[in-house]
Formats: sequence, C-alpha cells, structure tokens
Amino acid sequence: MADVDTSATQHSPHGLAAALAQAWHGVLGFLPEEDSDFYDAGGTSMDAARIASLAAESAPDIEDLDVTLMTALLNEARFGEVRRLGLESIDRARGSSA
Repeated sequence: MADVDTSATQHSPHGLAAALAQAWHGVLGFLPEEDSDFYDAGGTSMDAARIASLAAESAPDIEDLDVTLMTALLNEARFGEVRRLGLESIDRARGSSA
C-alpha cells in the first residue's frame, strides 16, 4: 500500500480523499493524479469493488458509500471526479442527519 497516512483524518471528509488514493494505489499500483483514469490504469469491475470497499472504510457512518464510489469508478473513471462524488455523498448524508 501507499505511504498515505489516513489515521489523523480517518472519519473526516478529507480522510476519504486519502483513503481513496491509498486504495487506488494498493489495487492499481500507483498513486493517482487528479485526471488518472480508472480504465486506462487497467481497472476492472472487481478492482472498482476493492477500491470502493477500502475507501469507504474511512467513513463507516455513511450508508452505501462503497456503492457510490464503485458506481463513480465504473461510470466516471477519473480519480478527481470519483473523489468529488464521494465527498458530495458524505456531505449529503451528514447534512441530512444534522
């Protein structure tokens, strides 16, 4: 896995960005750039499931975050867009529970 420390931000929205990058690195073998493309990196549906599951652990209080991330990986493909959609999902979930 990458040397991306997510411990300090484990349950914050910013923790998702680090966790998503770390999961991408662990599954696909490199740290993503903003415009890194999931499919160009050789990603498969199984890889999307692994990345999404690992990254969603950064926000265990957000229901179905793994589904949101997997769908984003498969449909949007670019790392920056996947991260944005994940953060929006967290904001919506935490905003509605306040």
